[in-house]
Amino acid sequence: MTKLRAGLAALLLALVSVWFVAMPAKADTDAPITRYDVAVNLTPEGVAEMKVDFTMDFSVVRGRGPIVILPTVQDDGANPDEQYVFKYSNFNVTSTSGANTTVSKESQSEGIELRIGDADIFNNGPEDYTLTYDVTGFIVSEQKDSGLDEFSWNAIGPAWESRISNVTVEVTGPADVQKTACFYGRGYTTPCDASESGTSASFSVDALSPREPMQIVAGFPAGTFGGVEQHKRKKPSIGNAFALTPLTGGVAGAGLVAALGGLVAIRRRHARDDVYLGLTPGLTPGKGEPGNIGQASGKAPVTVQFNPPKGSTPGEIGTLMDTTADNVDVSATLVDLAVRGYLRIESNGGNEFVLYATNPRQRDKLEPFESKLLADVFQGQPAVSAGELRGVDHQHDLSTARTGLYNSVVSKGWFKANPTTAQAVPMTLGGLCIIVAGVAAIGLSMSGWSLLAIPLAIFGIGLIVLSGKFRKRTALGSANLAQAKGFELYLRTAEKDTLRFEEGEDIFSKYLPYAMVFGVADRWSKLFAQLGADGIYRADTSWYIGADLYHGFAFASAMNNLTSTMSSSFDAARAAGMTASTGSSSGFSGFSGGGGFGGGGGGSW
Repeated sequence: MTKLRAGLAALLLALVSVWFVAMPAKADTDAPITRYDVAVNLTPEGVAEMKVDFTMDFSVVRGRGPIVILPTVQDDGANPDEQYVFKYSNFNVTSTSGANTTVSKESQSEGIELRIGDADIFNNGPEDYTLTYDVTGFIVSEQKDSGLDEFSWNAIGPAWESRISNVTVEVTGPADVQKTACFYGRGYTTPCDASESGTSASFSVDALSPREPMQIVAGFPAGTFGGVEQHKRKKPSIGNAFALTPLTGGVAGAGLVAALGGLVAIRRRHARDDVYLGLTPGLTPGKGEPGNIGQASGKAPVTVQFNPPKGSTPGEIGTLMDTTADNVDVSATLVDLAVRGYLRIESNGGNEFVLYATNPRQRDKLEPFESKLLADVFQGQPAVSAGELRGVDHQHDLSTARTGLYNSVVSKGWFKANPTTAQAVPMTLGGLCIIVAGVAAIGLSMSGWSLLAIPLAIFGIGLIVLSGKFRKRTALGSANLAQAKGFELYLRTAEKDTLRFEEGEDIFSKYLPYAMVFGVADRWSKLFAQLGADGIYRADTSWYIGADLYHGFAFASAMNNLTSTMSSSFDAARAAGMTASTGSSSGFSGFSGGGGFGGGGGGSW
């Protein structure tokens, strides 16, 4: 195992451990073990002859048989550059209850997996099994702290998925036992029953939860096992794991080319907006004409438009422009509703404002998200202040309004699907690719082929980088985007001598919410303040109580503050809602606990 591999493994183990600690209690997913009796005979040569006799209850969880995983290497906690090596032999499985004992043995990079049973035969009740094998590597001769020959073994490893009850371990050696110890729990810190009598030592614990290990230690006089030494090996270096040879380099290079080619192909096919081919940007096919649809290539020219796209609201245009329904889009929607007579806004020009519900004489047809936003904001009350909007009762107002905006632009045919959902797919796939690449790097490090994981990791990173491009617009959405950009250009560049006034319409108030989503509300307000000062045009700002428009700077500042204050109020409400709801062995003696050698794990299948 390399340093990189060890780091990745530690990270994965930490994440898994946190998840298991945080998760609620749940029903068993692996059949429990109701009896687990182990007899260990230690030979003078240091061989541990194991006999594991246990009962697995398949009446709780139906299954084919047990799985037993035995480690073949283990990190030396006192020397991070080395690993202990364990050697197994003479495997045999029998069953006194008549269960199928076919054994499928699979050697893994750091362990052996024994899968007992037949894939076509299921057990529905308790079954008895006896597993025997020999193993070397668990004896520490003349341990430097205790001075004894120690047999320190994780009788139950931390990777068992089954609940285990009534555990007993009997250890017999070639000399009298001098000292014993037993520990269990996640950190091997809780003592369990241990005793010695002559050449034997006995250990027991009543019950162990899944992933809860048990360590037993038996000390014999120094020299009992003839000074047998544990086998160790050097960890493969990072250079070996990512060894660059003509073969590994060629295969990894080909994989890298394939990954980059795949990203380019994905971007061309899935990460570009659709457009109507052969039509001027902003135009749509005539009624009954399907239109020739292709993908956008390069930036389309922008032509000034004197009106926003027909039938669109400021919030929808803001969402269309950057594919995101953000706070400004929601704030602009409230201002637009005020302009249209559904509420009045009173502001001190700073961080406080009050919204008053009104009953307009002529009701426009509101979009569903507009009706929902009004209902959420006022909650049946005639007025609501900024302070009230910051409360927990309004914690969902922003998210609901944003969801409504996404649904609205999809219903108008501007997007095929919710942009956030469309982006989530490549982000999720990219994250999975990175995780798989990390696991692959760990698994391939022993053979020096970890380079093969790099193309997959790059492909995953590329998907995450490209994910924002998956918020693609339809051809109709692209046409409306071209119109919106043309209207934005008008609001950004119009001068008082070039403004186009509409008969019977107050274009200042009408277009102010659009100026907010385009980020030019300050310019728009000052422009009309100049017109008012010159006596050319007087806007109707009856929907707003506060700084007079004709004090241009004060009004523009008030509009900017109103937008930011509304956004911060929604964010504060959301935050308030969230607040309301929210074993390596070392050179030390085994008699101090902390884990022994071996262990592994298992469960049922």
